[in-house]
Amino acid sequence: MKFKHIWLFIAVLCSATTFGQITVKGTVKDNKALPIPGVNVSVKGTTTSASTDLDGKYAIIVPNKEAQLEFSFIGFTNKIVKVGDKTLVDVMLEESNQALDEVVVVGYATVKKKDVTSSIASVKGKELQTMTVGNATESLQGKVAGVQITGAGGPGAQPRVLIRGISTVNLSTDPLYVVDGIPMGTSINFLSNNEIESMDVLKDASASAIYGSRASNGVILITTKKGKVGKPKFNVDLSNGLQIMNNPYNMADAESYANILNKAYTNSGYSEYLPNAEQYRGKTTDWWGAGINKTSQVSNASIGVSGGSDKNTYAISLNYYNSDSFYNIGGWERVTARIANDFKFSDKISMGITLNPRYETWGSPGNWADFDKIDPITPIYKPADQLNGTENEYSIYARSPSYVWNPVASVARYDDYTDLYNLNTNAYFQYEPIKGLVFRTQGSIEIGDKTQSIFRPDFEIDAAHEKAEINSVERKNTTNHDWTWQTTATYSKTFAQKHNASLMVGATMEEYNGNDVWGYGEGVPNNSDLMREVNAATKNRNSGGNSWSSSLQSYISRLSYNYDGKYYLTGTFRRDGSSKFMANNKWANFPSASASWRISNEGFMENTKAVVNDLRLRAGWGKVGNQSLPGSVYQSNIGQGYYVIGNEVVDTSYPSSMANKDIKWETVEDINFGIDFGLWKNKLSGSIEYYEKTTEDMLFKKQFPTYSGFPGYATIWTNVGSMKSNGIDVLLSYKDKKGDFSYGADFTFTTSNVKMVSLSADGEKLYGSSNRTLTIEGDEPGYYYGYIADGLFQNQTELNSHTDEHGNKLQPYAQAGDVRFKDLNNDGKIDDKDRTKLGSPWADFTMGLNLSVAYKNFDLIANFYASIGNELINQNISDLYNGASLTNKVAGLDQMAWNGEGTSNYVPRLSKNDNNENFTKFSSLYVEDGSFLRMKNIQIGYTFLNQFGLDKLRISISGQNLWTLTNYTGVDPEVGGGVLGSGFGGWNYPVQPTVLMGINVGF
Repeated sequence: MKFKHIWLFIAVLCSATTFGQITVKGTVKDNKALPIPGVNVSVKGTTTSASTDLDGKYAIIVPNKEAQLEFSFIGFTNKIVKVGDKTLVDVMLEESNQALDEVVVVGYATVKKKDVTSSIASVKGKELQTMTVGNATESLQGKVAGVQITGAGGPGAQPRVLIRGISTVNLSTDPLYVVDGIPMGTSINFLSNNEIESMDVLKDASASAIYGSRASNGVILITTKKGKVGKPKFNVDLSNGLQIMNNPYNMADAESYANILNKAYTNSGYSEYLPNAEQYRGKTTDWWGAGINKTSQVSNASIGVSGGSDKNTYAISLNYYNSDSFYNIGGWERVTARIANDFKFSDKISMGITLNPRYETWGSPGNWADFDKIDPITPIYKPADQLNGTENEYSIYARSPSYVWNPVASVARYDDYTDLYNLNTNAYFQYEPIKGLVFRTQGSIEIGDKTQSIFRPDFEIDAAHEKAEINSVERKNTTNHDWTWQTTATYSKTFAQKHNASLMVGATMEEYNGNDVWGYGEGVPNNSDLMREVNAATKNRNSGGNSWSSSLQSYISRLSYNYDGKYYLTGTFRRDGSSKFMANNKWANFPSASASWRISNEGFMENTKAVVNDLRLRAGWGKVGNQSLPGSVYQSNIGQGYYVIGNEVVDTSYPSSMANKDIKWETVEDINFGIDFGLWKNKLSGSIEYYEKTTEDMLFKKQFPTYSGFPGYATIWTNVGSMKSNGIDVLLSYKDKKGDFSYGADFTFTTSNVKMVSLSADGEKLYGSSNRTLTIEGDEPGYYYGYIADGLFQNQTELNSHTDEHGNKLQPYAQAGDVRFKDLNNDGKIDDKDRTKLGSPWADFTMGLNLSVAYKNFDLIANFYASIGNELINQNISDLYNGASLTNKVAGLDQMAWNGEGTSNYVPRLSKNDNNENFTKFSSLYVEDGSFLRMKNIQIGYTFLNQFGLDKLRISISGQNLWTLTNYTGVDPEVGGGVLGSGFGGWNYPVQPTVLMGINVGF
């Protein structure tokens, strides 16, 4: 009976406790009145918490009226509200100016931005989505200090990305891209802007050493969008616009062309090439108008849905991108989908899977330069009296005496397209057996199939020079099947309230496999589309194939510690074993260490809080590697050729490359010092960093010396040389808000200085780009190397005075109006010894300026990018100004070129015979200032909120690459290329101005 009273007492106590509890509901929105899903709502001082759904709504039970609710979400300032007598608590969160609590991806983990000790820059996906581009890295241009991006024109072209300059000479300079934790190589053409949640750029070795042997060029970590708890939310993003293709040059019309050539011929002692130039007046062939479209379409579309419950969230998107070429045919088309599912089985167990299928097709003629270079007199088609009715459709075009193949005909014959099908899967399983200890295993499989189909029809435009007597068909199929698997264990613990430590250990395995097979044949019965198959070929059938494989096994670890949010230490270690190296050097170690001191959290900084909100010093050191060389360099290879003995052709074999069992990784050692700050409530924030890199054991492909007994074309990969670079990165950001008006500006500034420290032998010289660049010890790699063009000879007196000590002319074939080349060593000859450094392709610094303004529902952004202090080679000078060829020239060249004393000191006289080698000698005549300032993007938009039955409707208009300020007279100042051949501009496909309309709908 006594137990009955005890149970009655307990029931009454529980009832009293229950009656004291309060259920609080509400909605959380941002300062634009948009609901914020995923906000963490917690009862301060307890473990009770909830989160908002997709409508920003929440419900939570609090113990009493004295309870306080804390609202927190990444990118917003935390807010604490006392419950009191309220059961409905609506909250508006303000965006955090500095957002130090934002999560940053650091490689196999995430940390809060304020806890980062290395050099890492983070860009949110919404900043990338303001541009419509095929490759998301183009949107990074000017937004990240230390990252130089050189745009590439053309459908599907990949921009060049340099993180803190170059770290290698002969190997790829592209960074490693890691998507959702999986290394994906050196290109993200497969990824739509709309799928990206954030990009985190690991700039120094202390950040990237966790990726070891592939991190010497930096690492870009990409996180894609995931589902959030709440009802289904749809988002539709559409943009469509026109790319504008303007002729970069004003080319001569038919009459002007005749005058130019006539002058070149008569200056060389010949009779006029085209007498009576007036007869061509009004008879100019408009090649450009016939083959090049002034505008081409670019389209981008994305539709996505996300949502879920506490147990399962999902995000599904379908994306389409299309960029037409400026011909009537060709372009790049891409369709991608991403299906992400995350499951939470309990507080301890979760897993997820992502599927990413895609299809791409591309192909475009590459002969647009010919539309300018072909003469303006030749008609597009043969006159009717030259046709006999037996010609096929590709033989009706006229031939130009300029030896430029008819470009309209070339486009008509073009049939070279590639189709790619790819499926990538990424799955993880995570288990937390005890608080703070997390086991995670993640795997990825990628399967790809690429088919290139080429058909070359038979045709005869000119029996001697422009024809293909037999048609041919070719097909190449390449498949790949790659997989990765990584497992980590992470333990995080706080000791004595102020000591915070985290230890991660793990292992990864990766394997990359591929094979190709190709077939070739000639003599297809006709040129119809249905017959363009290898099986239809009747002659010279041939086939071949190959396969390849490489693998990487690694062990990784990271130890992080901080004391009281003031003193931070991080150390990482990775050990890589690669199939690309022999046993002696198969394994390599890549350690790193970094530290930071948050001065602003010190007690002596308390009185400065009104001004200094954040102040931190950072330092880092690490080693990373580069192994981006072929997978079989440790093998000796035999090449195949032929030799004629008498009247017989004999097949031959020869050693084409030799094994080097001692070859090993390139290694980059890096140090970094930085300061981060936030002032005046973080309205002004930024960072200043200094870095220094040393590359050792650089990989070169060298020729064997002739005395070795091997043929001169036999090569061997070997480790030689070292290189050093240093520079600074600066980021300044200012953001403020006055009522309904908000504005901001981000400024980035980057320098990079590099020089070769050593090569394999004393005084060795490394030439590149047809001996037009040189790399030597003590100077920057790949600088332009040639003759100094010291103006033009203006008269006979100047010609006579340009002699050696004996009165012999240094340039015996020169005439007034020709280029005067400098005899730098004063040996009385103009020869190879007079070549010298002409300039550098590497910019002194790059800058970015990103502006944003918003008033109520209007918003405006503008992005600018500048590259200053580099030189470029304008290879088109020879095509445009040289009278020795029959190709078309720039309009007015007969007046621009030297035609008497004082008329020009730059453009040489017109001459049919370039006996002085004005244009064939590589000289400073071709070198131009490559500095430029470009408006990358300007966009204005208006957003309707909660209208028309939609959560959001935004309409925008934008312009990309609308104007460029530069002294460079070539096609486009954004010129890439390899390290030993960088900066050689010619008829490169330009980055095109683009005007777009966009609409974004959320419901």
